[in-house]
Amino acid sequence: MEAVASIIGSALIEPFKVVFGSIYAAMKNRFKIHSNYNHLERDITLVLALKSRLRNGLDDEQLQHLLPTTQVQDWLSKVEELENNFNSLRSTVTESGITSDATSCCSRSLHYKLSNNIAKQILKAKQLIEEGKSFENMIVGVVPVARPVQYIEVTSIKGQPTASRNLAKMMDLLKSEEYKRIGVWGMGGVGKTTLVKNLNNQLTNDPIFNIVIWVVVTRNATVESVQSKIAERLKLQHMMNKESMASLLYNKLKGERFLLILDDIWEEINLDVVGIPRPNEHSGSKIILTTRDFNVCQQMLTDIDLEMGRLHPEEAWKLFHETVEEEVVDDDQIKPMAEAIVEECDGLPLALIIVGASLRKKREIRLWQCALHALQKSEPSHIRGVEEKVYKPLKWSYDSLQGQQLKSCFLFFCLFPEDFEIDTYKLVQYWVAEGLIDEQQNFEQQQNEVVRIVDYLKDSCLLERGQRFNHVKMHDVVRDVGVWIAKSLEEGCKSINKAGISGVQISQQLFNCSERVKRVSFMESDIEFLPNCNIQCAEASTLFLQGNRRLLEVPNTFLQGFQMLRILDLSDTKIQFLPHSLLQLGELRALFLQNCHELFELPSLATLGMLQVLNCFGSAITKLPEDFEKLTNLRRLDLSRTSKLWKISSEKLSNLCNLEFLNMKGSAIKWGMMKVNDEYVPFEKLLCLNQLISFQIDLEDISHATAEHVSWLRRINSFFVNVSPDHKRSYGQYRPNAKIVFFSGFLFSGDESIGWLLVHAFSCQIRECKGVDLMLDNMVRSSVTLGPFLNLKSLTIVGCCIPVKRSSQGCDLIPNLEVLGFLSLDRIRKHFRFQQFTWTAFHQA
Repeated sequence: MEAVASIIGSALIEPFKVVFGSIYAAMKNRFKIHSNYNHLERDITLVLALKSRLRNGLDDEQLQHLLPTTQVQDWLSKVEELENNFNSLRSTVTESGITSDATSCCSRSLHYKLSNNIAKQILKAKQLIEEGKSFENMIVGVVPVARPVQYIEVTSIKGQPTASRNLAKMMDLLKSEEYKRIGVWGMGGVGKTTLVKNLNNQLTNDPIFNIVIWVVVTRNATVESVQSKIAERLKLQHMMNKESMASLLYNKLKGERFLLILDDIWEEINLDVVGIPRPNEHSGSKIILTTRDFNVCQQMLTDIDLEMGRLHPEEAWKLFHETVEEEVVDDDQIKPMAEAIVEECDGLPLALIIVGASLRKKREIRLWQCALHALQKSEPSHIRGVEEKVYKPLKWSYDSLQGQQLKSCFLFFCLFPEDFEIDTYKLVQYWVAEGLIDEQQNFEQQQNEVVRIVDYLKDSCLLERGQRFNHVKMHDVVRDVGVWIAKSLEEGCKSINKAGISGVQISQQLFNCSERVKRVSFMESDIEFLPNCNIQCAEASTLFLQGNRRLLEVPNTFLQGFQMLRILDLSDTKIQFLPHSLLQLGELRALFLQNCHELFELPSLATLGMLQVLNCFGSAITKLPEDFEKLTNLRRLDLSRTSKLWKISSEKLSNLCNLEFLNMKGSAIKWGMMKVNDEYVPFEKLLCLNQLISFQIDLEDISHATAEHVSWLRRINSFFVNVSPDHKRSYGQYRPNAKIVFFSGFLFSGDESIGWLLVHAFSCQIRECKGVDLMLDNMVRSSVTLGPFLNLKSLTIVGCCIPVKRSSQGCDLIPNLEVLGFLSLDRIRKHFRFQQFTWTAFHQA
């Protein structure tokens, strides 16, 4: 038995030796790879530190003559190759899990391959360290010192008044102790970088700072990349750990009077994490940042911000003139086209320079025609350099917008012609109808959302303020880029855009391959006829035809292919009737018929069950359809300036249960109090509209008001009431969130219900009225029951006769009055006290 056991035991021991021996060898091999890899990492760090020091030596005037340039450059190339190989190796090692605590599942062959690769790289690293140290010994004892200012090649701004003024202003800001962080913002290509580069170079002759540090940040910058550039400028050894690097930078700069210029920032950079001492804690130091996004300035707590605008037309022409060549531009045949090209560039320096350079010394007329046509059609590839150097950099601003909503809203602005100022109130109606804004919110909340989006786009330099209140516009080049983007999109916001192109021919061929088109704009294109055929735009949500003042008809077949249309704008056309096919647009949310002076009648709209906006402002309609009360989803109804609209069913109007906004100012409808006159539409019918938050009407009678009127008016967010007989014109302009009352040509008896209107009003104007003294006495009496008119901030009395008479003791009737105006008054006496208010009466013949 013992012999048998011995044989069996011997048979079992040998396999165990093999198994455990294999496990032991694998563990030893694994430990060795792990150890060697750590060794390689340390050597790589030493090599990169040497690389930084020697590269600085080559750049430094004091050191470069001490080094053999060719050999060092060759050494730097070998280091770069080693660094690339190490990065590749690191990825493989990480994926294999060899250096982690987890059990590796890679093959023995991979173990062997990695082990050999690590060993080879350790050998190369050691060789490079030895060679690098021999070079470094050549400059030992000569301490590199960073020059205070490094000159940067840049186009001079001499002869450019706007840029020169901005440069002078920047120098003043640098010399002021008040401003520590300075923001320079504006759209891409407007000249921000050119300005600060010229500023940097000017400081070579005006040594305000011990050192000026220029850092190009660019998109997707990291703390480490910013630290690396600053360290290189300061000739400091780069460290792989960002916390150590931050400490090194802080200790280097804390005693220096420095200027840090951060060019082209796209998002906030935490300078504390980078290691930059705070300028307000270190006297004399400053930080300048340039950005396309004003939000970056806000987030980085700038003390003052300089917005860079476009060049004035004279400066733009001069810049283009100098870029192209004087003799070419002044040619009689070329000059008109050159002027048109400058106008297309809209004062954007980058566009002027790039387009000008592409046409420099070109005398062929057809080349100029082609360039102008390409700019007008947003086809940058037809002009050398424009797509790469103008359009694509501007497209980065679009790409940086967070979320599809912002991008779609931006592209919506491109549907309008060049230089067109867009009313943001109308944008609310467009964007809700298109589904860009939550339709579950009420109109005021939607307005706030539009204001937020527009403000964001303005801060991102993709929109500009308009000349008129609450209007915005697009820079021509930004619009061209937007049109170019929309053309290239395969889906989402792809559009057919001929807005503002006079003489365009609308044919069926124009709609070829239009299945995925979402938006179509022929706005203000001087169109006279539309094709009488079925257009296949099955996915289009928006169709703009407004502003075509010679358009007499929309053919019935034309709209049949727009089954998913949500917005149709026919404003400012001469259409005389609406096509029957419009009534089949079941998805239609907004219908605009503004200033359609030839449109006398609306068909039945009952089939448009999704309609939310109906705008008939300034149209010639004489009545509303018999079944318009079926538009129960209607939220905005604009019937203002409908001077031929004499009748409206108050019962049907009160059935519009979702109506939030009603404007009937300037219509022929007579509004008054119930049971006063059969001709009046009872004002009380408005009280049935539970969702109404904004209205504008002409009111001919204000008697018999009750507490219910006062309570109802309290919940209204904005109103404009013109109290006048015979539809006398009301003066002034309606604005949202305003509560305005006008009395125009009214004869006050002293018995009217004045207080219910004014107790919630913000502004009141009394123009060319009689019995104003009785009205003022009425206000005093009303205040007994209603209290003082706390909300009233503005009171203006124009062209009235107020008899002088003895007055009883006054009261603090309007304690919060801020504006008081008297104009063209014959006689006046103060009837009541205005607390803490100084007023002056003006007389005008």
